[in-house]
Amino acid sequence: MFRTRSLSAFFIFLLVASVFIGCGGDSSSPSTPSPYAGHWKGAWVDTTYGVTGTLDITISGSGNVTGSVVNSDNESGAVSGRIGNNGMIACYYDYRLDNDYKAIGALSINASGHLVGNVTEYDIYYFVARQDSIDLIKQ
Repeated sequence: MFRTRSLSAFFIFLLVASVFIGCGGDSSSPSTPSPYAGHWKGAWVDTTYGVTGTLDITISGSGNVTGSVVNSDNESGAVSGRIGNNGMIACYYDYRLDNDYKAIGALSINASGHLVGNVTEYDIYYFVARQDSIDLIKQ
């Protein structure tokens, strides 16, 4: 049992690491500006436990993500990470009073101009903690 969980955690770690170093990710030229660049703000919903919150992020032309996150328990934290030109996103949610999470998923701009999608949050041990649905509006 322990070996199976260890292997699962190891493979999830490899997936997370590969997103951050670019393996299997975005194949576009680094000189191509991010189609997601800008300031985005809106809601997220944890579809696993029903927790809600707000996400306020800025995406640079190179795809770097910075910002803040607040949940319905009034816990807040910093967000940092990257989004590729293909919409694959990998971020850290660094809560001040709670555990930190890694969020990995796919986002896109819908017909209404919202940045939407789903991310999976992993805890510090790389186990799935939550599934989030995101809906952000460009500011």
